[in-house]
Amino acid sequence: MKVFKAHNPHYFVGIKIGVGKDFHLVCRTFPHPRRSLLESAEPLTQWNKANMTSNGVNGCHRPELQWKLGLINNTGKYLTAESFGFKINVSGTTLKKKQTFILEQDLKEEVVYLRSHMGRYMSADKYGNVTCEAEEKEQSEKFCVEYDKAGSGRWAFKNVAHGNYLSGKEDNFKCFAKTVTESELWVVQLSIHPQVNLKNVNRKRYAHLKDEELQVTEVIPWGQEALIILHFDNGKYALKTYDNRFLTREGTLSADLTDDSRFTLEIRSGAASGLAFKDSTGTYLTAVGATATMKGRNKTVSKDELFLLEDSCPQVILTSLANNRKVSIRQGVDVTANQDEEEDTDREIFQMELVVPPTEETQGKWAFRTVDNTYWNQENLGGIQATARDR
Repeated sequence: MKVFKAHNPHYFVGIKIGVGKDFHLVCRTFPHPRRSLLESAEPLTQWNKANMTSNGVNGCHRPELQWKLGLINNTGKYLTAESFGFKINVSGTTLKKKQTFILEQDLKEEVVYLRSHMGRYMSADKYGNVTCEAEEKEQSEKFCVEYDKAGSGRWAFKNVAHGNYLSGKEDNFKCFAKTVTESELWVVQLSIHPQVNLKNVNRKRYAHLKDEELQVTEVIPWGQEALIILHFDNGKYALKTYDNRFLTREGTLSADLTDDSRFTLEIRSGAASGLAFKDSTGTYLTAVGATATMKGRNKTVSKDELFLLEDSCPQVILTSLANNRKVSIRQGVDVTANQDEEEDTDREIFQMELVVPPTEETQGKWAFRTVDNTYWNQENLGGIQATARDR
C-alpha cells in the first residue's frame, strides 16, 4: 500500500494487488479519543508502531506471556537499566527506553522474570546485590509478585532463591529486605499502546461495547466498539470505551472517573496466565451470565477473572475515488466499491495487518482482513475476493 497524501482522519492511498492492478481509494480510520497516542494521567513512552499484534510486547510470539512496563519507587523515581556496564539504579524521572522492562511470566510456575532493554535478566544474590546482566533464566532470576495489602495497587518483588524483596533509591538498589514496607512497593506502569483489545482467558472471547455494557462475546474484535482504552491514574487503571465512558465495578458505564472505575492490576503466572483487575471492594472483574457482562463479582482469581491485552490493529473504511462508494463484502465474498449508504456495517470495515515491513528499497506489504476472518485475495481474472484463510 502506498500512501499518497495524509490528512487525518482520511488517507488517500493506492493499493497495488498483483501486476498492473492499482486501486485508488480514500482510507478513513476510526475517530480516536481525546488522547490519541498514550492515554494516561502521566507521560508514557511512545508506541512501537512497527509491531502490531499480540499481548504486552507487541509482535511477540514467544511461549511465555510478556508485558512491557516501568517500575516506580516510593519517591517517584523509575527503575533504570543503564546502557553501559549493565548498571541498574532508581533514578529515572520519565518512562523511556532505559526505564522500560519486560516482565516475563513463567507458564509452569507462579514466578516472573524482569528483562531490561539490553536483553539481560535481573538477578539477586544472598548478600542482596542486584545485577541485570544474566543471559539465561535460572533460580536467582525468579521473582514472586506480592500486592500492597492497603489496596494501592503497588507490587512487591520477592526473590525466590533468597526470600528478599527489591527496594532502593538512586544508586542504592538492593534485594535485602525481609519484610515489605513503603520502600519495597512499586507502582507498575504498563508501557504499551493504550488502545487495546481485551480477551478473556477462559471464554476466549473479546470485550466490546454492546447494549450499554462491555460484553465478552466477540470472537474477532471488530470496529470501534471493541476498542478498550487503558487509562492510567495514580497507580491504578480504568477501562474506557471508545466514546469516553468508564467501566464501573457494577458493570455500568460512567462519564466520570470515580473510585468505582479504578482497578488495581494483578498478574497470574503458571498454567493459567494473564492479568486480573481488582476493584475497590476486593472483587475481580469477570464476564457474568449469558451476555458475559464485565463486572466485579468474585474475590478469588480463576481463568474467568484473567484477561490478555492485545494490540488493536488498524481498521479502516475504504472509499473508491472512481465512484465515491465504499468498499464492501456485504454482497458475499466479492470485494467491490458499491455501497453509498451513510451508515457503516462491519462488512465495510477491514483490518490492515502488516505482512512485510517497508524498507528503504521496497514498500511494505499489507493484508486486509474481513469480519468473517478471511483475507483479500486476487483471483485469476483480476478481481478481488475475500476468500483467503491466511495471509
